[in-house]
Amino acid sequence: MSSFFAFCNTYSDEAACIKALADIRWPGGFVCDKCQHDKSYHLDSRPRIYECANCGHQHSVTAGTIFHKTRTPLRKWFMAMYLIGHDKRGVSALMISNELSLRYESAWLMCHKIRHALTERDEFRLRDFIEVDETFYGGRRQKGNRGRHHGGSKALVVMAVEKTLAPKGKRGIKGQAYNAGAARIAVINAATAEVLGGFIRRNVREKAWIISDGWRGYTGLDEFRHIPTVQGSGAMAGENMPIIHILFSNIKAFLNGTFHGVSTKHLPRYLREWNYRFNRRSMRGDLDTFVLRRAVSRSTITYSELVDGMKPDGAGDDVS
Repeated sequence: MSSFFAFCNTYSDEAACIKALADIRWPGGFVCDKCQHDKSYHLDSRPRIYECANCGHQHSVTAGTIFHKTRTPLRKWFMAMYLIGHDKRGVSALMISNELSLRYESAWLMCHKIRHALTERDEFRLRDFIEVDETFYGGRRQKGNRGRHHGGSKALVVMAVEKTLAPKGKRGIKGQAYNAGAARIAVINAATAEVLGGFIRRNVREKAWIISDGWRGYTGLDEFRHIPTVQGSGAMAGENMPIIHILFSNIKAFLNGTFHGVSTKHLPRYLREWNYRFNRRSMRGDLDTFVLRRAVSRSTITYSELVDGMKPDGAGDDVS
């Protein structure tokens, strides 16, 4: 894993950050969007702009990225991405504000824009054996009835996680010889067959084994090998599907420990951050590059959209 010190040396000034963005935007060298010419002038007066030497068309290295029109130095953005990407507990906007000498409001917006960028690629769907279940986050605890419908400030969260064989000689989670693979997570508006089935089909390869409880929302999964298990009681859920319930506990500890709870409006972005980092837990040394590439490939989200509750993908609740 690269150290924060080494990272700061690599991106030591604004020019180094601009070059990094240009290298990602044009990995084979500059190519004009308008005339395809391969030569450009780098404007000294506007260092984020590359001007085509043939037609004069100007290209901003931050256009179409989460850095679009930012007045914050790129080096501070890069440092924030490093901190968010590398600390599995997450970092708060207050910490980013203090460490990078930013106004709290600027740090808060920056953190949400970075989370907004952390998408999973559609082609890398989950496979083989998959545990699927839902949980509530926020609001008051309901007694007795498990309940699968929204209630006030509660958010309904669904997760699918790969169940992979533990290495030879290892006991695995709860001694069941299995560990967690990759995961997908989303905030949903109802635990119906349409909603749950849609989440599974978007995130899991056909013919995979789906392990769920006996809830009627997990019907109609004909393109999968579905194993519904009647729990009998809520206490049995952790025994029948131990991996997913441990991850649910970890997520709630992440949300309540680092951020002291989050609103349902912004929950999808926090889940996106957790999921992106969890799926790359074995590649932490490369997280700098992963997060930076996502930041370049993802268009920004505005303060107004955040306050209004715009979902991470611009439509719907799915954050997977």
